[in-house]
Amino acid sequence: MDKFKSQYILVVFILIGLIANAQRVEVGLMIGGSNYLGDLSNEKILMKETHFSGSIFGRYNFSPKFAMKGYFGYGKVSGDDKNLISEKRDYLLKGVKMTGFEFNKYRNLNFYSDIYEFSLHAEYNFLKNELSTYKARPFLPYVFIGLGIFNFNPKSNFGNNTVELQPLATEGQGSTTYNEMKKYSLTAVCLPMGIGFRQKIGDDFFIGVEGGVRFTNTNYLDDVGGKYGSGSVIFGASGKTGVLMADRSWELNPNSNPSTENPLATETFIFNEDDKRSDRTLNKTDMYFMAGITLSYTIRFRGQGCPTF
Repeated sequence: MDKFKSQYILVVFILIGLIANAQRVEVGLMIGGSNYLGDLSNEKILMKETHFSGSIFGRYNFSPKFAMKGYFGYGKVSGDDKNLISEKRDYLLKGVKMTGFEFNKYRNLNFYSDIYEFSLHAEYNFLKNELSTYKARPFLPYVFIGLGIFNFNPKSNFGNNTVELQPLATEGQGSTTYNEMKKYSLTAVCLPMGIGFRQKIGDDFFIGVEGGVRFTNTNYLDDVGGKYGSGSVIFGASGKTGVLMADRSWELNPNSNPSTENPLATETFIFNEDDKRSDRTLNKTDMYFMAGITLSYTIRFRGQGCPTF
């Protein structure tokens, strides 16, 4: 009980300190775009796959140069092999060389996912943020680094339906045949890093621009991260939908019939068990990006610390 009282008193003192230094507290929002880098972007940013993103944040200015920001953001990411079929790369398939055009054409995968992120960012201002007066109109370039968690859920369209890919275990994850491969978690860790600047436009408002990359600990943001599994194993675990979403080369056959009960007996698949489903050579985990215009409001109590003009 005494321990609880001590923690309660500590929280009260922290809140009192924040109120007493209310000019150090900002709340704001960011509106912009999001994108990703991974297997279905060939490890580069494709502008046509940029989507809307938005976030809200709270910032506490510890000093003129250091601040801490709590960030809750939403973004969307997507990728499609159809964007990549002009890439001039070589791919080795069972000893037979494929061009990048052929590999992306036959892999024929696509995905999209909503992302919800909560993170904490430590910020460093290159120029001083004058906290003792509202007269100053500082221009503040800054950098940030942080730590957070995010939720994602890769999906794709199959006919007229939207299909969640993780439950299908499209590389055989979670089956008794591939005991070493567990289904990937839909919650992962991110390391945000980026730059920005903001300009004071009034006694209480800042407007600015911010952009940052999120390094993650997952290679399955796009549901692609390893090798093709056995079609029969995937069929036994998640049925025909799992088989048809794991290897979509069958869609290139004009005579394909996805309504068939057992596609393994009727469809033509290009890839085999243990063929590489991911051919990335640089980063082994996926990344996503968020950038936009920021607007923040400085909280202050009119009865405390009247501004100096």
